[in-house]
Amino acid sequence: MRALLALSVLAGCASTAEPLLLHTPPPGVSQVLEGPIEAAPGHMLILGDLNLAPGAAIPRHWHHGEEFIYVLGGSSVLSRAGEPDVTLVAGQALRIAPGTIHWGQAGPRGLRAVASWVQVDGKPLREAATE
Repeated sequence: MRALLALSVLAGCASTAEPLLLHTPPPGVSQVLEGPIEAAPGHMLILGDLNLAPGAAIPRHWHHGEEFIYVLGGSSVLSRAGEPDVTLVAGQALRIAPGTIHWGQAGPRGLRAVASWVQVDGKPLREAATE
């Protein structure tokens, strides 16, 4: 009897609803939020939605503040000066320290990720790396 009850509960959990619709931004990096960090005067948080095509290059650059990236789908190979390359796949995240020169390439199915950057007031969000 308990097994029958459990099966009926599980059957009721089976979704017959429409799939969850997700926002798909245009290709590239879309800035979706920007605001001051009250706990860190002189700094802002910027949130971006990354939607990169298969094989898209991420040029060499660096930031004055931290960068955090969380991969939602696809993959990316991320390179950091002086460190081994890292392949990030859906569900993985990485912090990139301020001043770290980094670059990358979207994987064969592209990349969907959320990135956040800590921007130092008066400094550009990113600087091109010439090395």
